[in-house]
Amino acid sequence: MRAMFILLLLAVLPARAAMDITRELEVPEHVVPGQPVRIAITFWTDSWFNPPPEWPDFKIENGSLMSTPLPNQLLSRQKNGISWSGIRLEKQVTAWDQGVLLLPAVEITLTSPNQPPVTVQLPELKKEVVWPKGVEQPDRFLPANNLTLSQKITQYHASKDTTLHAGDVVERIVTVKANGIVATQIPQLLYAIPGTETQRLTPVNTMLKSGRGEIEGAQREETLRYLPSQAGTITLPPIKLRWWDTANQQWQVAQLPGSTMPVAQAPAAGSESALRGTTGQDKWQTVLVISAIAILLLLIWFTRRLLKRCLKYLHHAWRRFWNPVQLPELTPTKRGER
Repeated sequence: MRAMFILLLLAVLPARAAMDITRELEVPEHVVPGQPVRIAITFWTDSWFNPPPEWPDFKIENGSLMSTPLPNQLLSRQKNGISWSGIRLEKQVTAWDQGVLLLPAVEITLTSPNQPPVTVQLPELKKEVVWPKGVEQPDRFLPANNLTLSQKITQYHASKDTTLHAGDVVERIVTVKANGIVATQIPQLLYAIPGTETQRLTPVNTMLKSGRGEIEGAQREETLRYLPSQAGTITLPPIKLRWWDTANQQWQVAQLPGSTMPVAQAPAAGSESALRGTTGQDKWQTVLVISAIAILLLLIWFTRRLLKRCLKYLHHAWRRFWNPVQLPELTPTKRGER
């Protein structure tokens, strides 16, 4: 009888869920300063998570966590004949100088409602970070596993012709796309040149994502406007960007050609006009305006009789409205007679 009572008591007691946590440092064979690597934290349970797990707090030496959002993953495993469900959280970490990227050993305590806390000991993780040979400017060092460089040069003219005059604007936009970096690592590429004033626009940084929404890299769009102040020539210098190919472990150089443009004297003073880009849109706008005027004239011609009758009607209505109306006399003319 006592044994049956104990069995019934165990059956109605809530089952104790097993919990575990693992930590991994996903790194290639060679890591250089500024190269992001991933830390993966996986929470395991043979029941369910309540509440959902959050990123634990632990120390990182010679590195810093990055705010790049990475998607979580759902995992499963078999251990000792028990099915486990897991949630994998990932973040990027970067070492900004040569040394050892170190994640010291740490104890993490897991809690769940109606369950006793579980403390897990996570072992130490580390990876050596070394500058590659041939580094010339550490502050401009750019590690990436793929990089492309492109540019767009546009002229804006105050006059209607396509000749570049003093006082016009030359805009140069340089776009850098790279995988395995953050946008803030891309160095400045455009600078002022002699003989012109410049206007620098705020760079536009965006993240590059894969088809599944996972972040793969970054894009930086840099814009500089040159304002030639006198006649002569304006020479936009070629651009060279030296970067470290982390996939092939070698230096690469991305290049863009320069451009030389003659600058004519400023046009004679006259009425002010807005700057126009040499994109060929003015011709189309002129054609559209002429076509609209021609269509309007044709409509007036084919409806001339109707328009004439409408004008006559409006004319008569106007005259009737303003024609004075004779009112009858309201007072007798012979008030004194009886």
